[in-house]
Amino acid sequence: MLAGGLGTRLKPRFGDLPKGLAPLGGRPFLAHQIEWLRGHGVREVVLCAGYGAERLEASLGDGASLGVTIHWSREPEPLGTGGALRHAARWVDGPALVANGDTLLACDPWELERARWERGAIGALALYQVPDAAARGRVITDATGRILEFAEKDPTATCAWVSGGLYAFSPRLWDLLPAGASSLERDVLPALAARGALAGLEREDAFFDIGTPEEWERLERRFAS
Repeated sequence: MLAGGLGTRLKPRFGDLPKGLAPLGGRPFLAHQIEWLRGHGVREVVLCAGYGAERLEASLGDGASLGVTIHWSREPEPLGTGGALRHAARWVDGPALVANGDTLLACDPWELERARWERGAIGALALYQVPDAAARGRVITDATGRILEFAEKDPTATCAWVSGGLYAFSPRLWDLLPAGASSLERDVLPALAARGALAGLEREDAFFDIGTPEEWERLERRFAS
């Protein structure tokens, strides 16, 4: 789980609180996310932590209270999402689910791994359609679900498919991650798409991203209702 971000856009509301500890229904966001994974049979979680790692670990501990075992992979310096995954390689043995630490989905994550395996891909992404994609990068696929490219943000974009921040990867990914700092989104995934090794699974269920105060408020209203 990628939980090392600074959460810059949430600072006006939560100050220096790590984004993963943003409260939803009085509990940390990451606690909800881990419980979602546990509900689908996940029992081992690797948390890639950077900013606020000590506070995250103090809150979540070893994961026993959430019904999982948490392994903590602390970045010695900012490594980006790709570098954080490479740094966590010691805990990876076989295919892995990777989740952004600020998204919450309603899907069964194992459907994504099944889609990756059936298509013989190195990676697969859960894709969600949004009515306004102006502030998001868009994902372009062909008729078979193979990801062709990642389009840059376009202020005129309307309805489009975007990444839901959930990935399924073959163990081969860790051999392809560059040394040092890198971005999964900018350096790794476009290269996999260019070689035809990346699949997309279009989803119709709920998708939440707490990266902005507005999106956090939308999800908080859901938990409060």
